[in-house]
Amino acid sequence: MEELLLFLTKYEVWVYVLSALIGLVYLRKLIIALRDWRAALFGMERESAQRRFSTYLTLFLLIMLTAGLEFSLVSFVVPNLPAKKGLLPTATLDLLITPTVTLAAGTPGVPGAPKHTQQPTVAIKISEGCTPGSVEWSSPKSSDEISGKVQLMGTVNIPNLGFYKYEFSQPGTDVWNTIAAGNKNVVNDLLGNWDTTLLVPGDYLLRLVVADSQNQLLPACVVSVRVVAPPQ
Repeated sequence: MEELLLFLTKYEVWVYVLSALIGLVYLRKLIIALRDWRAALFGMERESAQRRFSTYLTLFLLIMLTAGLEFSLVSFVVPNLPAKKGLLPTATLDLLITPTVTLAAGTPGVPGAPKHTQQPTVAIKISEGCTPGSVEWSSPKSSDEISGKVQLMGTVNIPNLGFYKYEFSQPGTDVWNTIAAGNKNVVNDLLGNWDTTLLVPGDYLLRLVVADSQNQLLPACVVSVRVVAPPQ
């Protein structure tokens, strides 16, 4: 099912074009069959024309139904799918995640002085991918603290947009979890929602992946955020 939804999203335009071409062929045959049916003088001739008319009408309606189903799935079902790992394939992108650890010093040389627990501070280097006005996050911003159900605001505004998806991961891993996807341009508006209530509090990466109608991926726009427990 996931592969079918991805295929329909990628090739939405071609499905419409193919449906239109096939629909025109059967519409022409339908008109000819109707004309023959009206012009027929004998019973067998009228029955043959009537059968052809019924067959072409059925096929024409099936083609139109297919195009309508494609539109409904891509426009309403896919953008509102709940977060599910692996819903859309994630391209292999080099995020250049390089952890740098700075250890807090203790209190040396003082007898009986308590030792401080070493707390690592991780600085994450993220690849450049956000383009103002084209592909960017408006909220949350990098280093923001978030909790609960978060509204994801941003911009996806490119010519010949194919689809976009937003995902999250933990620093140091290559596993990205798809939150949801869409296929309409958005300018500084709501992209979707992210329910963080089931996540372990900590640092996460949030990225926006955009592909054009030829399925060419743009550089991913990535921000680092910290998920904290909701206030009690």
